[in-house]
Order: sequence, then structure tokens, then C-alpha cells
Amino acid sequence: MLKRLSPMALAIAGAITASVMPAQAATKHEYAKDSILVVYKKDANQKQKDYARRSIRGLMDDKNSDGIDDKFARLMDGRLAKLTLGKGMDVMAAIKRISRNPAVEYAEPNYLVKAIGTPDDPNFSQLWGMHNTGQNGGTNDADIDAVEAWDITTGDSNIVIGVIDTGVDYNHEDLQGNIWTNPGEIAGNGIDDDGNGVIDDIHGYSAVNDNGDPMDQNGHGTHVSGTIGAQGNDGVGVVGVNWDVTIVGCQFLDAGGSGSTAGAIACIDYMTNLKVNHGVNIKATNNSWGGGSFSQALKDSIDAAGDAGILFAAAAGNSAVDNDANPSYPSSYDSEAIIAVASTTRNDEMSSFSQWGLTSVDIGAPGSDILSTTPNNGYSSFSGTSMATPHVAGAAALVWSINPDLTPVEMKALLMNTGDSIAALDGLVASGKRLNVNNALAEADPEPGYRLTVDTESQTISAGDSASYAFSVDSVAGWTGDVDVSVSVSPALEGVSLSSMTVAAGSGFTVDVVTTEETLWGSYTITVDGVNGDMAKSKSVSLDILPAGLIDLDYSNTTPVDIPDNDDNGITSTIEVADELQVFGVNANVDISHTWIGDLTVTLTSPSGTVTTLHDREGGSADDIVKSYSLDTFNGEMANGTWTLFISDSFGADIGTLNSWGMTISGTGEAAPAAPIAEFSYDAEGLMVDFTNMSSDVNDDISSYSWSFGDDNSSSDISPSHTYAEAGTYTVSLMVMDEAGNESSTSMDIEVFAHSIDAGIKRTRVSRRGTATVDLVWSGAASDNVAIYRNGEMIKTTRNDGRHRDRFRDASGAYEYKICEADSSLCSDPFTVSF
Repeated sequence: MLKRLSPMALAIAGAITASVMPAQAATKHEYAKDSILVVYKKDANQKQKDYARRSIRGLMDDKNSDGIDDKFARLMDGRLAKLTLGKGMDVMAAIKRISRNPAVEYAEPNYLVKAIGTPDDPNFSQLWGMHNTGQNGGTNDADIDAVEAWDITTGDSNIVIGVIDTGVDYNHEDLQGNIWTNPGEIAGNGIDDDGNGVIDDIHGYSAVNDNGDPMDQNGHGTHVSGTIGAQGNDGVGVVGVNWDVTIVGCQFLDAGGSGSTAGAIACIDYMTNLKVNHGVNIKATNNSWGGGSFSQALKDSIDAAGDAGILFAAAAGNSAVDNDANPSYPSSYDSEAIIAVASTTRNDEMSSFSQWGLTSVDIGAPGSDILSTTPNNGYSSFSGTSMATPHVAGAAALVWSINPDLTPVEMKALLMNTGDSIAALDGLVASGKRLNVNNALAEADPEPGYRLTVDTESQTISAGDSASYAFSVDSVAGWTGDVDVSVSVSPALEGVSLSSMTVAAGSGFTVDVVTTEETLWGSYTITVDGVNGDMAKSKSVSLDILPAGLIDLDYSNTTPVDIPDNDDNGITSTIEVADELQVFGVNANVDISHTWIGDLTVTLTSPSGTVTTLHDREGGSADDIVKSYSLDTFNGEMANGTWTLFISDSFGADIGTLNSWGMTISGTGEAAPAAPIAEFSYDAEGLMVDFTNMSSDVNDDISSYSWSFGDDNSSSDISPSHTYAEAGTYTVSLMVMDEAGNESSTSMDIEVFAHSIDAGIKRTRVSRRGTATVDLVWSGAASDNVAIYRNGEMIKTTRNDGRHRDRFRDASGAYEYKICEADSSLCSDPFTVSF
């Protein structure tokens, strides 16, 4: 099934130096004008991805030519890519065009973001958030009870917290002892020693500069780092929630505090990769940035990190608005991995600037007038939910120091449940509480025992397929012993077995499910029970079994309809389905242009009369709904008949248009006779062109192919080759016909050349500092100028004199070049150099 998609933008929860910030209306969400983010489908091959990318003249960072974006190689199995658009290509037009490609799961803008804002440490008395004695007009004990907590633990350097921000001053006098140093990397040798994709990442990664140096040029990231883990009892500066902890920095916001969705995803991916593939014990990331619209790609990366065991602490925002009505991302994503944080004052009031939300914000923490570290051994006081969030991330790290087995979900619940209830947050945040780390430590101190865990909690298969769940018996607080396990299924299901009936602490076992094509479709709950004496535990997983032989059919309505303003009667748009299918999944997609989408209600009604709500006046002042919705509401119904999309605008002042909508229905049965869809691609080399048929037919009964090459020649082959007599531009057409006589045609202009460009490498070298020099040579180009491409990106337009010297820094891996005529589509074959 396709995942939910809608527009999104980010704005950082910027640190505030004044104590009061007026309420603000939501702003227009800015995005990069030269790039978009694309996620390909799981079954898309490299050729299909390349074809989709070329449809928008997109370029991708792919040094090793494996068809995967180098920056996101470890995220979503390499399906995510940032595509730089060709000159003159509009972002929204590119998104719409590439989204129609069958290899693409979804595409969205690359949104821009901006930054939001009794030890012997000499400035400890100013840290009211840690220990409030009423100093500077505060209220006694309006704090997180850090001093009381430090009687239990002051932290553990084995607990690693990622700071995703403007970077970290890793040389700061009060931080350097708690900064992560990569044990697998040799500093300064210009080699990616640990194979994590980043050269010389000694203390972290910079997505801004795409290198291993996350040095903070702004101050925001260093400030939040100090609250998490400035060294304690060292006679210097301030102290963090943890005296001992390890901080790894990732910079995606530049010196001005600005960045993009792609940069945020790169940082999250970097942290997840360190944990999953390199053994770095990252337990949480601090994310003091947020606001704007929705990004499916960013949410997917947060969920992937959560699945890897990383809590995502997020600032609620500083615009003094209700996040339930006006979502602020990433804190407003519906994800178990996120804990969203509001800001409180030294008097246990909610900070005047803080955003809130009874369902979308989880907890409050000190965020007004917070003293912490700043670059170059400095110390400053900032205010903002940016400052509240590291109190929570730091508290989580302190709790993990005594109970490292807590999952992100368990940690989130623990912090929310153990806070201090304060009147100012009652009814405004989900817990109604302000953080109390001492209470959290008291609650977290574990008794010896065991925990049942599983690698994945839900799977979907088709009847006749198999499924396997990998369970573990995890020891808690050093417990040793054996656990007797058993399994049950509701409703009853044959073919379920255990790999072992008795499992020792620290060991694993599997629950295996074997089905046949006759297995009844439906949802099953599989429960594993574990017993050791009086200790009984259970863990349930879900299995959805679909019928064998499912087919997917696409339907659409592209007729625009204006949406009347302030009219509950709204509009309807219909799709007639003739295919007699029993439904086992619907993916509905809508494209609506409308300002202030919080005015809109959108529903979908099946031919059987079942109604499901796709959009219910959420999103506040955000613009446009371009989303896909994966629905199981209609499962078991028949698809044939009229499907109705209803849209109403319940408030005045904003108008819009339903541009188009469609569905992909998965089901069993027979597709009604339908015309095929003609489509093809081509590869030209000189005057010879190889054509590839890409036509489709829901009935799979295309019987004939008729090609016209535009030069009075034709072919009936499925995928023919043709050699033209002379250079020029030709209109090529393809008509396909099925066994019922239904036909479809398409045409495309192609350009062929009588000459070709031969290009290659004359010599290469790399300096001691890692600067590469590549001497390129070519012949055969007929234009005055040529364009030189490296890794799919045009790096230079130069005279057609047959030679060019290319220089670049940080040379590592393979680089693909090609030489193209500047005024035509003729290019050389790609050629590669490796360092």
C-alpha cells in the first residue's frame, strides 16, 4: 500500500532572546526551488528509476553509479532520493509529473527550515530549570528536580544522544569531555575508515558541507548540547542534566540557522546508521527545530529511527498557537517515537511564546531564560521550546543510565507519567505535566526479570505465503533463567509453530506461519506467552492475510471542479468502476488546490455506501492537499459501481479547486475489458535507436504493436531497433491493440545524430590534501560549446576545444562523467574514474 502523503514545510523553533513573543499566524511554507524529494516503490528497478528521473530532467548525487542517492543509501532501502531539477523546471510541476510514474511511491518539495530558540560549576545557581530555589523571582521547586536525581545517578558515558541542529562546538571547555569520538575513524587521513559513508567524521557529520565536521557556526546546537550534557562538577561554567553522557553532533542548519528537509533526513539517517550498523548506542536525538507543513519522507525517517530504538525529542514551537489546530512539524507527526515538548517558566507557567496541543504536545519543561554553553567557551541565556527540549532529551539519557533496556515508547510514557502536574499545562498538553527527572528515575529503577521483544509487530502476506516473527527473551537488571513459551492465535489459524518451547534469557526464538491458498483471509492476532515461576509476560503481533491472486487496478477523474466557499453542501466527483472485484485495499489520492485547508472536509463513499473521512478540517492555514490515503475500510465489498468523492468548505474567505483524484483498488475477480495504455522509452546511439515497449493492459491481452518511426518506416515488433538514414528530429508513434480490438497510441519526438562524441580520461591525480584533478578529453562534438557532467550534474559549460581540467575536493569513490553538446541532446557514453 502507498503511504500517506501531504505537503510539508519546516521552520526551526528558533531560540528567543526576549521573554515575550506574540502569537503569530502560520507562515507560507518555503521550499527549495531547484530540488524535490522522491521515494521510489520497493519493486522499482534502476532502469525504471532512471526513466522517472529523466522525465523531469532530474540529477542525483550517485558517485558509485548504483542508482541510489549516496546521502540516503541507508534509509528506506535506498528508495529515497533528492533530485536536482533541470533549468526552468517548476517544483510543483515536477512533483505532479514524476508522481504519475508507476515507479514512484510519492514525491514532495524539499522544504527549507530555520533554527527555533549541587555541583561546583560556578554558574549552577543560575540554572533554575535544574534547581529552583526562588532565585530571580522564581517559584521554589518549579524545576525538574535534577539535584535530587543526581543523588541516584549523574549519567553514563555509554549513553549517546544525537544533537541534530546547527552543529556542536566540540572543543568547548564544558563539553569536550562528553563529545563522541569515532573509534573507527583515523583523523585527517581523508579515508572513510569505518565505512559509514562519511570521511573523517570524528565527532559527527555536517549535512550542510557534506563532510565529517559538525562544528557549530551559529550557537544554537551548542546551547542545547550544554543543557543535555555540559560536564558536571568540573569547576567550569554550567552543568547539564547529565554530568556524564556522550553527545554526537549533526549539522543540517547553516550559520544563519537555515536548512532543508533533505538535510534533516540526512542527519536522522546518519544517526540511525551509526546505531544499526556501527554499534553506537544512540538512544535519542534532540530536535530543537520545527513548524510548517507535512513531509512523508521526514516522517518515514523518524519512524525508521524509532524502529531502531531512537527516541525523537522535538520542540513544539514558539508561535504561541495550538498545534492541534495548526500542526507544527516534526513535533506534530503521529509517531510513537516522538515526544513533543512545550516550554515553562521559572514560576511554573507556560512560556508566553510556547505552542501547545492537548493531543499533539506531550509534556512541558523549563525553556525561558535558560543559561547554557555557546561557541568559543561562551555562555548565554536563551528562551524557546528549543531550550525546553534538551531538558527532556537529557532526562531520558539520565534514566537510561540506570535502565538501558527501556524502549523509546516506554521512555516517553515514563517521562509523561512521572512529571509534576501543574495548572498551567492542564488541558494544554497531553500529560498536563512538567518534567521531573527524579520521579522518572524512581519509577525506572528495575526489578530483575525478563522482557519479550519482537523484531516486527505486524506483517501482511497473501494466502499461500509464509511469515516469520523473530522474538527475544531480553534480560532485565541482570536476570538469568529460562522462560517457557507458548503461542495462540485469534481467530484460529493452522500452520503456526514455535522454533523452541524453552528459551534462556538473552536468547531468541521464532514464530513461524505457513499458509495455503485456501487459508481464510483476514486479520489475525498471534500472542506469545512466557512463564518463569510467578513471572508471566505476553507479547502480541498481528498478521493480515490477503487472498491469493490479488490484482491492482487504477482509476482516475481528472476533471477540475471548483469548491464553493462556506458551503456545507460542497461538491461531488465520481468514478465509475466496471470491474467486478472484491476489494482488499484501496489507495485513494487527491490533488486539491486550496488556501487554509483547515476549512475542508473530504470523504470517499463506496458503491456499497460505506463512507470514510480522508480529511476532517485539519491542517490549519496550510495550503493544498496532495495526498495518498491507504484504506482498508472497504475490504470485502465489491468494487463495481459509483465511487464518490465529497468536498465541502465550511468557512469563508478561502476558495480552491479539486484538480483531480484517483484510486488504486487491490482485489480478486475479473477486470472488465479495457483499452491498453501505450507507452515506450528509447536509447539512441548515433543514428541507431533501441525502442523499449512499456505499454500496459489490465487484461494482459495486448495482441499487436504498430510502430511508425517518422521516416516512412514501421515495425510490428514489441521492442524494435531502427537505424535512421540521416540526422534529425523524428516523431515516433506506437499503437497497441488488445484481443478485443481496443487500441491506444502515443507519440514522442526523438533526436538522432550522424556524428558521435568520443570522450575519456587522459590523466588523474589526487593531492595529499585530497584534491582531485581529472583531465578530460573528447572529440566528435559539432557545437561551439560543450556541457560537462559529473555524477549526473552539469559542472561546466566550456569551449569545444577537446579538453578540460576538472578539480574538486574530498575525492573518494567513483565519479561518472559525460560530455554533451551544449545546444543539443547529444552526449558521449558515460565514463568513470575511481579514487
